[in-house]
Amino acid sequence: MTRSTRKLKFRAETRKVLDIVINSLYSHPDIFLRELISNASDALDKLRFRMLTDPELDRDRELRIDVVPDREAGTLTVRDNGIGMTGDEMARELGIIAGSGTRGFLEKLSSEGERSAPELIGQFGVGFYSAFMVADMVEVLSRRSGSEQQGNRWTSTGHDTFTVKEEEEVPEGTSVILHLKEDMDEYLDSWRLRELVRKYSDFIAYPVYVSTEEGEDREKEPVNSQKPIWTRPEEEVTDEEYAEFYRHLSYDPGEPLSRMVFHAEGTTEFYSLLYIPSSRTIEMLMPDYRTGVRLFIRKVLIEEEADELLPRYLRFVKGVVESSDLPLNISRETLQENRTVRVIRKALTGRVIGRLEEMMGQDRERYGRFFDNFGDLLKEGVYSDEQNRERLADLLLVRTSGKGDRRIGLREFIEELPEGSDRVYYLTGTDWRELSNSPYLESAGGEEVLLFDSPVDEFMLQVLGEYRGRKLVPLSSEVAEEELTEAEKAEKKHAEETFAGLLEYVKDQLGDRVAAVRFSPRLRENPCILVSDRGDPGEMMRRVMRSLNQEMPETRRILELNPGHPVIVRLQELFEVDRSGQRLKDGVRILYDLGTVIAGGRPENPAEFARMVAGLLT
Repeated sequence: MTRSTRKLKFRAETRKVLDIVINSLYSHPDIFLRELISNASDALDKLRFRMLTDPELDRDRELRIDVVPDREAGTLTVRDNGIGMTGDEMARELGIIAGSGTRGFLEKLSSEGERSAPELIGQFGVGFYSAFMVADMVEVLSRRSGSEQQGNRWTSTGHDTFTVKEEEEVPEGTSVILHLKEDMDEYLDSWRLRELVRKYSDFIAYPVYVSTEEGEDREKEPVNSQKPIWTRPEEEVTDEEYAEFYRHLSYDPGEPLSRMVFHAEGTTEFYSLLYIPSSRTIEMLMPDYRTGVRLFIRKVLIEEEADELLPRYLRFVKGVVESSDLPLNISRETLQENRTVRVIRKALTGRVIGRLEEMMGQDRERYGRFFDNFGDLLKEGVYSDEQNRERLADLLLVRTSGKGDRRIGLREFIEELPEGSDRVYYLTGTDWRELSNSPYLESAGGEEVLLFDSPVDEFMLQVLGEYRGRKLVPLSSEVAEEELTEAEKAEKKHAEETFAGLLEYVKDQLGDRVAAVRFSPRLRENPCILVSDRGDPGEMMRRVMRSLNQEMPETRRILELNPGHPVIVRLQELFEVDRSGQRLKDGVRILYDLGTVIAGGRPENPAEFARMVAGLLT
């Protein structure tokens, strides 16, 4: 029988990845074994899952991984009896089309630098190419499990081309054969291989056997513990083992900020091992970012990114959940409605929030680092999770007008407030430093004000209208009559009587630009401010919506004037002398544009605004 042989070229992107792997990771050669064993484990996961629905597959065979050194031949083989590949799949996955993973790897590498490459290769599914760090030539023998077709041999030296050739008598599964470079003979020592398996792959759910020499009897006992790390008692697992498993899950080379080991028993039993990362990627903040929690059912990996197990605002959490109470044939659609999944979700959510509460109370510095990375996601939770809203709000760190750059817990701030008031003022903007000097602070009457400077804050505050018995009131809105002191009410009444004609004139000149013109007894240093009706969206909310290409209906604001400011006094003088003069009209327009700038906006017509200001100065 004629065996077909195809000689193919690596795609340009794949060629570039190969160059980076071979030339940039020379100081991390050990990771090749981690990556090949991880790929073998994935192949076994896929076969085990397929066994659920395909009765033709042999369900009784031991699913295993073998690491076989052959000193005489100078080869190291990593073999699994997993799902296997067809010839077309080998060409596609190992050469012509390395998939979006290759592009993602290159993009990430360009932004993070080559030092991040050891972890990124696993994250983007290009770990196979790490074999070329230690091998002059790599061969892959594979046959699709359950297939009657012949097997195939993929061969490459890691340069421009590779071949795929049909082979007879290839066992089901995949064997990766590395023809080691001369200076890489340490990977022919079985003790060294066992050391690496225990270091990097001890948590793999399948037995990993290391042979002494090709042809000799294989060891009877697997090198790895094989028992999933998440089902082992916490006291039996070292911190380093937990940290290594975290790195395996997250592709983060650092240490996790915190871990949670949880075994729930009772009507619903499950194991979980969750991690809170110590750093974030920008992708984690994106709404479509998939969670990093894997779901196992009776040791079978069902879903790599089980979004149903945690609410979206906890998508930064990494980990594993295993349950025996779910059916193996459950679909993603069914997962969302499953009662057991809802129970697990509620328990895990409570655990994560509880750990954050513990961290906030016991180690504020460490919690501050967490909040720097993921505080906006907690605010997203305040907005979306009504059931846990108050607990999540308790976890917020805030800045205030009276504490400089020192952050304080929102709950602590509320509890420190003096008795006698049922409200707290807040300001929103883009920078807390600017907010701490905002003219609006005058309207607070000396009270300490909360400063929020994240785009998420406006959305959160829409639903957090009241917190622990205090109303949260935007300082950029109109001060209610009942919030004024008796002296302030008297001052306001006197100003309205004294300047009644000017108020009416200003309103006529501005027309529909404003809803009303009033005097504020709280302004001292600034001539005016623009305020909104309570409940109207603030300027920050409008900016956010504009950035999302979503316009909001315009609402007219109220222009509040400071009757004691020299500008207002001067306008009153002009009004009494010549109420039809251009100088008075320009003064009113300047006043309105000034209020717009103070509110964080821009003048209607910047050129006209500049002309009018210049006119006042000449």
